[in-house]
Amino acid sequence: MTQKRSFGAVSMTDVANRAGVSQSTVSRVINHHPGIRPETRDTVLGALRELGYKSEIMSLIHPEPEPERHRISIVMCPLPEQADPFALEYFSLLAQGIRDEFANSETVPDQQTLPAGATELPEPGRYDGAILLGYPSEALRFQLRENGVPYVIASGDMGSNSEDVVTANHFDGCAEGCAYLLEQGVKRVGFLLDKHGLPRYAGFQSVLLSRNLPVRHEDLRIVPDTRTSSYITAIHHWIAAKNLPEALVVSYVEAASAVKAMLELNRLRIPEDVRLLSFGHYSRSEPIATLDIDARVIGRRAGIRLLEKLRHPDDPPIQIQVPMKLYTP
Repeated sequence: MTQKRSFGAVSMTDVANRAGVSQSTVSRVINHHPGIRPETRDTVLGALRELGYKSEIMSLIHPEPEPERHRISIVMCPLPEQADPFALEYFSLLAQGIRDEFANSETVPDQQTLPAGATELPEPGRYDGAILLGYPSEALRFQLRENGVPYVIASGDMGSNSEDVVTANHFDGCAEGCAYLLEQGVKRVGFLLDKHGLPRYAGFQSVLLSRNLPVRHEDLRIVPDTRTSSYITAIHHWIAAKNLPEALVVSYVEAASAVKAMLELNRLRIPEDVRLLSFGHYSRSEPIATLDIDARVIGRRAGIRLLEKLRHPDDPPIQIQVPMKLYTP
């Protein structure tokens, strides 16, 4: 004989029959099983209410967990030449990815831009956690650690073995980009990079050395900052030297567009005379081969990681690398 589990004068069978579900489903709802669909849960709760147990429902059913409420800041740490970094598409997409991750929670991150090289976050005690974009100084990160504020660095250019960082997988992406250039018959690759783009060089160098094609000293040129004008000056001198390589790797696609314009002004054909490869984020302003970095994915992964740190503060730091995707026009 089947035993009826009852809630006062109401049995589980009564609830199941009223809701049109099985007794096991009623049990799962009562015990707040994570696999129950919201509409099924609402139906079972409705049946309990209809059977006159409004006052007992809360004592029978485990309450829903409280929504997570955290005070989070998205902190932009720009370079000196970046007067309004959130106006740049890359950083705008990065911040949007973070907000997307918090969209279904009670947390609404604020957004602030610090001066270049800032060593402190104003009122760090206001925040339960922070996501640092761009180029945060070591002094700023030290201050956050000293104040016990968990943080995640979300940057396309930074790496760290002792902090939580979400970045692009430069090495594998650049190795793929280099293999693509070699498949096009290129034997000599040049680099026009700012110092923050130097981590991208290692992937190219590894492939070139494996093919016995070492980079010439004059083919690695570092510009002083990320201003487009600095790239124009650098390519102007390179053209004047009449010693251009067969392919140029440029730090970011807007700078590569300016380089392309300078080459064409000097009657050099792209890609017949010089091939260009740069770094972008799926925005197609020029038909230039790019290694694309999905800024929104980096932002979302940073948001996920910060929530993990808030729930498990003793977790050791991890480095998350988001794959790049090669685009060829």
